[in-house]
Amino acid sequence: MKRKSWSLLLATCLSVSLIGTACSNSSSTASTAGGAASPASSDKKVKLVVWIWESAKVGLDANIEAFKKENPNIEVEYQIMKSTDLYQKYLISSNTQDAVPDIVGLESTNMAQMVQIDSLLDITKRVEPYKDKMNAYKWEDATKDNKVYAMPWDSGPVVMFYRNDIFAKAGLPTDPKEVAQKIQTWDDYYQVAKQIKEKTGVLMFGDSKTNSSNRVFESMMWQRGVWYFDKDGNVSVEKPEVKEIADYLVKMQKEGLVYDARANTDPWGNAIKEGKVATVVGGSWHDAIIEGQYAPDDKGKWSVTTMPKWSKDDKYTGANQGGSNLAINKNSKHPEESWKFIEFMLGKETSQINMMKKAGLFPSLTTTYSDAAFNEPSAYFNNQPIRQVYAESLKQTYPLAYSSDFPMANKRMTDVWAQIFLNNVSTDQALKAMADELRQKTKRK
Repeated sequence: MKRKSWSLLLATCLSVSLIGTACSNSSSTASTAGGAASPASSDKKVKLVVWIWESAKVGLDANIEAFKKENPNIEVEYQIMKSTDLYQKYLISSNTQDAVPDIVGLESTNMAQMVQIDSLLDITKRVEPYKDKMNAYKWEDATKDNKVYAMPWDSGPVVMFYRNDIFAKAGLPTDPKEVAQKIQTWDDYYQVAKQIKEKTGVLMFGDSKTNSSNRVFESMMWQRGVWYFDKDGNVSVEKPEVKEIADYLVKMQKEGLVYDARANTDPWGNAIKEGKVATVVGGSWHDAIIEGQYAPDDKGKWSVTTMPKWSKDDKYTGANQGGSNLAINKNSKHPEESWKFIEFMLGKETSQINMMKKAGLFPSLTTTYSDAAFNEPSAYFNNQPIRQVYAESLKQTYPLAYSSDFPMANKRMTDVWAQIFLNNVSTDQALKAMADELRQKTKRK
């Protein structure tokens, strides 16, 4: 795909602020391809500036004292901001070739877009020892022309969190393995949703009709190996599989089985707190949201199992939702020290496990999965070793990439639901209009 002009990139960035993007023009590199310009003196005092959002900083804080002990010459300054603000700010600093920040945190949803516009340092040689140790799909969005520009941090394996007490009231099994057997497919999920509503009055999950974040929709696509764009980069929202998923979710909404609230907003969280939804199909990081933010008093009432599949014969049972990465500003004056920080935080098993325990960040580093920490029971989640479920989900996840135009596609999909529910437009018409617009704006086929 041809590179967009700076003006188009800027317009794109500003139009997708709900998700956040990052853009820049070309600038001189700080080192040779994949390596450092020159070795840094081990006793030279250096200050690294890291741009990050608050929840991610909690993870880094878990290891910062150990890092300082091993690297006494490196001072680390965090500059905390919302991820959406971070991308907009980095757009400006990279365009003016600023040396600050040295390190930038990037959510996977925006990773490819940042890579495509050449604002990051090539770290191909540095990450080589880790290429076979990370979840394979994490490298896709960090790579351009066979060069790697970011180190994977955490992944978001999609599972089904469910209220075991509500399942019991509805006459359903509550044991995670039995629930997985009962809800093998999305049709099973639909049938159970009807039973729960009939027996308890509780709805199956929360999502907005007209302002959806598309989390469930995208997880269902990912699981089936389809996306807004195909492997050749062409627009693919008109594929039969995509329409099937859209029709399914429209049916769930029209039959009153869904609580009308955008995922990960306070109205959605309050529905969880008040016991108005029976399940959350989402990334592993929802455990901290459910336990720590919205329903801390519901200890023992939640359990975790695998997400449903479209068909029992489908190869993949998992999906990914979100996750993050760390990258080096190509204009940084301290690329070597920046890599030391990134490698310490993300390449060390002990660091990753520590962040998982203290910040709920599930590692992309697969060599951690045999650690005893993954067998630890969660008191909140009915003494279930929930990390085992996450790890198993990742093993069965299709290796799909978000792609550089994901923010635009995600926003346009939200408009599709609004067209369907507000203007009674058919899914066929709404998806075709979306496909035409994406082709026109992205110059994809």
